[in-house]
Amino acid sequence: MSLEEQVKELVEEWDEDGLKDLCHSVLDNEEASAEDLLEIIGNLMKFIGSQFENEDIFLPDLIGAAGVVKVAIDEVLDPAIRASGSEKKTLGKIVIGTVESDVHSIGKDLVSSFLFSNGFDVYNLGVEVTADEFITKAEEVGAKIIGMSSLLTMSMDFQRQVIEELKKRGLREKYKVIVGGAPTTDEWSEQIGADGWADDAIETVSLVKKLIE
Repeated sequence: MSLEEQVKELVEEWDEDGLKDLCHSVLDNEEASAEDLLEIIGNLMKFIGSQFENEDIFLPDLIGAAGVVKVAIDEVLDPAIRASGSEKKTLGKIVIGTVESDVHSIGKDLVSSFLFSNGFDVYNLGVEVTADEFITKAEEVGAKIIGMSSLLTMSMDFQRQVIEELKKRGLREKYKVIVGGAPTTDEWSEQIGADGWADDAIETVSLVKKLIE
């Protein structure tokens, strides 16, 4: 079985420990680099994304695969790249989080995993992220995009507040701002002056690539 096939099998089985062990083994035996493994995982996630779009798999399958991949990247591949002193190739830096007063994370984490596996450097700030935290982190890492998730109608206005705070600080033109989450829409994005809206993780990757270009 090829390395690509082994990775695919473990991801599709949601075998988190198995994928981590495989990555450790491959790196220890110098069978492939962390960058090679990232490329394999990225290509696999694109394939899984296309399966979801074609309705060959369902949302739980997508979430399960993304979760397994995220752990392997966070706990094995990223540390290996940093330890080697090399820099991960990136299409751009993105700061992402769930806005203030909202603790939902699954959709946002799924988006983060897909962006990462498609070549972006993602800084996932977690949940209940304030406007100041979004902006401070974006300034600190030199991000190009700020992504905000809201899963509650009552928290939607905090997306607007982040954009208003960027304007107050004279930073609005410096960043592309995207929004998402169940109660949000393309019309809402236009209303608050965001640069784009996406309905799911797959659309977010396409949107971000378009904005970066």
